[in-house]
Amino acid sequence: MLHADDTPHAIALGAAIAMFIAILPVIGLQMIISVALAALFRANKAVCIPIVWITNPFTAIPIYYPCFVLGRWVLASPDAPDSSEVLNRLTNAGSKAGILQLRFWEDLFFNLLGLGTELWVGSAIVAAVLAILSYPFARWAVVAYRERHRRRILERGLFRSKLAATKIARRSEVV
Repeated sequence: MLHADDTPHAIALGAAIAMFIAILPVIGLQMIISVALAALFRANKAVCIPIVWITNPFTAIPIYYPCFVLGRWVLASPDAPDSSEVLNRLTNAGSKAGILQLRFWEDLFFNLLGLGTELWVGSAIVAAVLAILSYPFARWAVVAYRERHRRRILERGLFRSKLAATKIARRSEVV
């Protein structure tokens, strides 16, 4: 992200968009959605791709379960499945298929959709907070990195010019 050749705003906006999409329960579609939104908002598309993979089959439960609990609390919905049922659904998603098989991804996606409104509301809240926080952090990181990199280049240039001046001075002393 720090090496991307774009403005700090475009890079930070790409990071914020990716962070928002990464937390939404759209595993398998997050790259397509984040790159499309980045193109729409003229953000850096390349920055989006690695960030959206924060959510993957290995991190789905630790990310989506708290989002579901938050959404259930916010909506105060008595019809929502209890915590053990949600955990069971998420851990058994795609258990009959390997991670590289389409069936695994279909099971995971439809299990997440089946959790309903609570998951989406909780995920949207967490995604919005993380996206809002990631924009200024990413922008600061890019600007600070570029400034530090610029200073190093200047220091190297000054060091090289001093070294060249020393060599020239030594040559003139020899002659």
